[in-house]
Amino acid sequence: MSSSEPYTRPHPYSIFTHSVGATLAGHSLLSKLRAIASAGFDGIELFQDDLDAFAASDEFRALQARGDALISAPLAHDTIAAFTPPDSPRNHNRRRHSGSSTASDSSTTSTSATSYTAIPVSSSSKGLSMTSLDNDLLVRTDRGELVIGSDGLPMTYNAWGECTTTTYRQELAAASYIASFCDSLGLAIYSLQPLRDFEGWAKPEDQQLALRRARSRFEIMRMLGADLLLICSNNQHAPATVGDVERIGSDLAQLGRYAEHFGPICTSYRASVDGTMQRQEKSIRVGYEALSWGAHVDVWARAWQAVQHADRGNVGLILDSFNTLAREYADPCTKTGITDRYDDPYAAVMQSIGRLSSVPAHKIFFLQIGDARRMPEPLKPSPNAEEPRPARMIWSRGNRLFPCEYEQGAFMPTTEFVQAAVTKAGYRGPWSIEVFNSSLSDQGEEVPAHHAMRARAGLDRLVEEVFA
Repeated sequence: MSSSEPYTRPHPYSIFTHSVGATLAGHSLLSKLRAIASAGFDGIELFQDDLDAFAASDEFRALQARGDALISAPLAHDTIAAFTPPDSPRNHNRRRHSGSSTASDSSTTSTSATSYTAIPVSSSSKGLSMTSLDNDLLVRTDRGELVIGSDGLPMTYNAWGECTTTTYRQELAAASYIASFCDSLGLAIYSLQPLRDFEGWAKPEDQQLALRRARSRFEIMRMLGADLLLICSNNQHAPATVGDVERIGSDLAQLGRYAEHFGPICTSYRASVDGTMQRQEKSIRVGYEALSWGAHVDVWARAWQAVQHADRGNVGLILDSFNTLAREYADPCTKTGITDRYDDPYAAVMQSIGRLSSVPAHKIFFLQIGDARRMPEPLKPSPNAEEPRPARMIWSRGNRLFPCEYEQGAFMPTTEFVQAAVTKAGYRGPWSIEVFNSSLSDQGEEVPAHHAMRARAGLDRLVEEVFA
């Protein structure tokens, strides 16, 4: 859909950026965004790993060198290992600072480091400002001294844990470029996702680290123009974490308060009248999703309980058809691929998703859609002594399908799930594709375009089935 065509789609089409090609297979974020726009999508969910990889890429450094993008000061030389997708959550940084040093609060190093200035090198960057690093987001020792990184500046935090200030600045610059690039393609950035392993940490120091990782996303979201931060349920088990939904809700509420204090950001969206890109100030929202292999929260109803306990207007529920159906209907460890916990699995899951009507529409912040194929052979139940990854995670990473791809083996009641979310619960936001599949790691320039068109065809067919 070109920006000059009238925009009449009642539910904007969105897609998770990984779902058209794996970065580690050589499919760059920019090529994926072009393919997504060409397929007629309205917006994206930006994969955190894709942003990390782009920020550290030679492609982005070349754009900076040519003056086509902001240059962070100084230019980043360290890189982030991007897991696309991760088989397990990345280990949290436990203050392993090779060659790092400390500085007192009154040192000249700390003063210069907290004053953050980006260098605009092209007319497209005029008016763009990057704020100072939050003093509470600087890494300190137990004695309160600043920890100095390999770049000679105080360490700070990103989505993964502690990082150099240079790395963080480079991510900010990359986010600014991606925002402009998406705007030129007519793509809104609906969310940044996922933030992993956030809630329920048993130790206060782990809880504080998770909160700082989450808060580090706010300035990135300001640069992106994305108002929604998606948090997937924690994959770390007891005793490191606790599963009490009141405690989980409290953690979400605390982040919601920080988000409100951060203030509004400017988002882009496609106007309904003429299809042009418009801008609107919105407050940051925090969305919580149940992973089908979550340590304590693995079904949508339990995630909804946590959101209710949070009791904040800017904290809401993320619904994901795959993760719901993968836990409540399917099971990759059975011969049929369907759970054997119930006499009638279909009736059981229909009863569950029927209860979505009890969730107020305004509390459903986003809807993610994907189906799956069965495993050729049942997986062994895991995690276990030989396999640390949950079986549903293994299945998920290589076998999801776009909606309505029955000829490829799609077998879950995805249409019924979306019908419940839209026609019963009243969800009115974007329909977003989230798919992981081994085919995303195929080589070839045609891979992003091929998957983007498959995703678009699946959504078109799904719309027909949902509203039939």
